[in-house]
Amino acid sequence: MIPFADLVLPALRWDPDRGFAPCLPDAEHALDLGVGGFIIFGGERGALRTFIAQLQAAAPQPLLIAADLERGAGQQVQGLTQLPPLRGLATGGVAAVREAARLTAREARDVGINWVFAPVVDIDSEPANPIVQTRAFGTTPEEVAELGAAWIMACQAGGVLACAKHFPGHGRTLTDSHAGLPVVASSRLALDADLVPFRRAVTAGVASVMTAHVAYPALDASGAPAT
Repeated sequence: MIPFADLVLPALRWDPDRGFAPCLPDAEHALDLGVGGFIIFGGERGALRTFIAQLQAAAPQPLLIAADLERGAGQQVQGLTQLPPLRGLATGGVAAVREAARLTAREARDVGINWVFAPVVDIDSEPANPIVQTRAFGTTPEEVAELGAAWIMACQAGGVLACAKHFPGHGRTLTDSHAGLPVVASSRLALDADLVPFRRAVTAGVASVMTAHVAYPALDASGAPAT
């Protein structure tokens, strides 16, 4: 085991033909190093349940098993429920958002996922944004804050950790942060509005917060990204 390895969550990706077999050697090596868990991409319900159980049994400590499940557990796992994007859920109000979060948590736990990288609490404030749009609950801080907090509390009441993302706000970007480094030139005052849903998420007891790989000169003149 190496120091601080428990802060690392390597990715494990499902292969349509061979399942998780291709990544098993890397997973075993990561466990030997003492990683804190894994993030799962893809899988089939039964196979994933078995695979995660094997990982947990082989680990020296309980593992965090994470997945991007903004649109329900079926976003990643075959055989589970895929839901509309958050903007679609928002049309049903708080009740629909809570039920979606409960279902996501229940199905995630069924296969062994205990950490959901959701909800997005960015505000859809830039029509040309290539990455947020319907992933956001809405266009105002208050709406996003209310629905985000409802999602978080319902998910965590179901026994699964939630994650508010992408701090301090990805809604004003014009670049996909997976492909480049967006720079948000907005004033500190404007950026304060983007923090409203994150403050509400913290008040709601959110287990984790994901940073945005975005630069905010008004917050850090060095040009470094929030990460």
